Amino acid sequence: MLELRLYGGLGELPLFNPDDERDPLPAPVLALREAVGRADALLVACPEYAHGVPGAFKNLLDWLVGSLEFPGKPVLLLNASARGSHHAQEALAEILRTMSAELLSTQPFPVALPGAGCTAEQVLASAERRAELRAALDHLAAELA
Repeated sequence: MLELRLYGGLGELPLFNPDDERDPLPAPVLALREAVGRADALLVACPEYAHGVPGAFKNLLDWLVGSLEFPGKPVLLLNASARGSHHAQEALAEILRTMSAELLSTQPFPVALPGAGCTAEQVLASAERRAELRAALDHLAAELA
């Protein structure tokens, strides 16, 4: 059985600066690292912005680079997009490999969103979208078994 927890602290993270050696780390960074450390795996659905990984999400990843919680962490990518983006997915996979993530699939699992700004209810209203999500979750569960 999978238990999913949504990380909601993206907007609370300060901007990462590799020359800033704070001790202790800011509370939102510590909370992020603790959440990653508690997780058996990460399921990442990152949007594409201007053919790349959005800056706020890259900032989150930068805070994990020097952590002890992230290397070797199993990660499954979802390509949740209205247009089937691929630039950000390729860049994200490369970033995660560089960070020593264990990518659980060679390709992200596609979830074709009905459009920008759609709600979870709109996505789940589609049997096709539910099947796409189920395939990703089944794959994740099998990898963790």
